[in-house]
Order: sequence, then structure tokens, then C-alpha cells
Amino acid sequence: MMMKRIFELDYMRGIAMLFVVVGHILEFGLNADRYPHAFMGIVQMPLFFIVSGYLAYRNKEQGGMDTLHRFLIRSRILLVPLVVWSVILNVCKGEITCSQAMICRGGYWFFLALWWCDLFNTCINYFSKRYRLHLFMDVVLYMILYVVILLLRIKGVNLGGLLPIQNVQYYFLIYALGILMHKYTMIHKWVLNKYTYAIGLITILVAWYLLRMQSFPIYFLGGVGGVIVFWMICKEIPFEKKWAKALSIVGKNTLPIYAIHYLFITTLPQCLHDAVNVPMGFFLQFVIAFTYAVVVVILCLIIDRIISVNPITRMVFFGESKKREW
Repeated sequence: MMMKRIFELDYMRGIAMLFVVVGHILEFGLNADRYPHAFMGIVQMPLFFIVSGYLAYRNKEQGGMDTLHRFLIRSRILLVPLVVWSVILNVCKGEITCSQAMICRGGYWFFLALWWCDLFNTCINYFSKRYRLHLFMDVVLYMILYVVILLLRIKGVNLGGLLPIQNVQYYFLIYALGILMHKYTMIHKWVLNKYTYAIGLITILVAWYLLRMQSFPIYFLGGVGGVIVFWMICKEIPFEKKWAKALSIVGKNTLPIYAIHYLFITTLPQCLHDAVNVPMGFFLQFVIAFTYAVVVVILCLIIDRIISVNPITRMVFFGESKKREW
């Protein structure tokens, strides 16, 4: 049974994707000061992970084989672009080596971290359904697993780079929150209401102000606050607006945009660096970065449409058997 499309989730992913592209252009292309645009960095990945967690839960799964089948498909969709686009990026940069970095390029850590979150959730989901666990025990299972993740982080276990444990440590709780919000209406109401909206606004501003402390609790609370604020905002977006439909298209196609955009972010903006390198020039840098980000997103969508026309190339580059909807 197909889950009814929730447009606010598309808007959230679309905003997160724009934040990622703009942030990467500012950081890698324009060499802008990281602190002014750190606001985007606080919320962009938490938005991705909570939406991914929310969509990972299915009400109508019958048993372990269904769960395993979904996980294998999900693994293909995440790991194929991880490998293929890592190789393409390295070839474009002329950095061809036989090391593991050729496959697990730092820029594509998101695919691998999300795959580990899916793997952990598949295991928990199996036990939860088998033993018919409810809210309290589900929370206990997720917390036990998170303790294991923290222990792996303390021990520095990363399986030779195949387990981006630091990133999993940051985002697994937010991913799990998305699952629990979908599974339990009570959690959804606790997280999204007018009171948490106000608290979220304060939290994200405080976290942004204190970001130079580089504290994980501050970063985590800021991310949760950002998720609440942007989710509440996206719930009010009218779908009939043309700009909302465009944002929805971006949200539905975050996978190819994330994979392809690295090929564009270190070329043209770098040529403009001297022109915008002026005192207090962040606003000018941001305008240029946002304008170029829109161009990059459009180019990524065009390339994706060309690749996705043929089912073979669609499978080779993105591991997808079905064509994504616009």
C-alpha cells in the first residue's frame, strides 16, 4: 500500500538541499567565513535525517522478509550512487587512486551514514514487530543502540572508513525521532506544536550564537530546534503556488542533486572570489551563492532527466529501477 504523499516533507528536503548547495558554494567556491552561514549547516542535515526516518517507517509491513526486501532496495539506492559518483568526482579531479577514499569520498558521507541508520533501524524494526513492542520499549531499544554507537565512537571504531561513526553519532537520534513521530501520533503531537515552535526558534538562535564552542549537545539541540521550526513552516506552504511546486520538485530529487552538485561547486564561484572578497561582504557572497545554487540545481535536474530516461543508466548511476516523479 502506497503511503499518501506528504508535501511538507518534500518542502523540507528541498530547503535542506538548497542549504547544502549554497553552503558548499560559500565554503568551497567563495572561501566565505563559515560562521555567518553556519545557520544553514545546523539545520540542513537534521532535516534530511528526520525526513528519512519518518519515511522509513511503514504501517503495513507484514513480516521480516518485507523489511529485508525494503532494506536491500534501499541499500542499492544509497550505495550505488555512493560508489559511482565518488569515482566520477575523483576522475574529474584527476585523483585516481586504488585507496578506499576513491570509493568513500568525504563529500558523499551522507549516503553511507544514512545506510547505517537504515541498517540499525531494520534490526530494531524486526525485533519491535516480532515481539509487538510499544512506545516505551521502542525508545529503550533505540537508546541502547545509541549507547553502542557512542561506545564505538569513543573506541574510534569506523571499520576502515566504512562506518562514518562520527556522523552517525550526530544524526541517528534525529533519524530515530522521525521514525517514532510517524509510528506514534502522540510523539508527533509532542514534537510539533506552538510551544515547541517557540522553543525551537530560541534554541536554534542560541545554538547559532554558541556554535564556536563546537559542542555536540549545542549542535544537536540546535538541529532539533531547526527541524521543528522548518517543519512547522513547511506545513503552512500552499502547494498551489508555483514556487512551492518548484521546491517540491527539488525535494523529490535530492538524491541526484546531492550526487551531481559536487561537479559544479568548485569552478565558476572560485573565479568570482576576488570580486566578492570585500569587508562585510557576506551578503553579496550569499546572493551570488544562492543565484549560482539555483543554476546548479537546474543543471543537476537536467542531467538526472537525461540519465533517467534509460532504465539501464538509471540503475547504473542511481541504483533505481523506477523513474522518480516530478
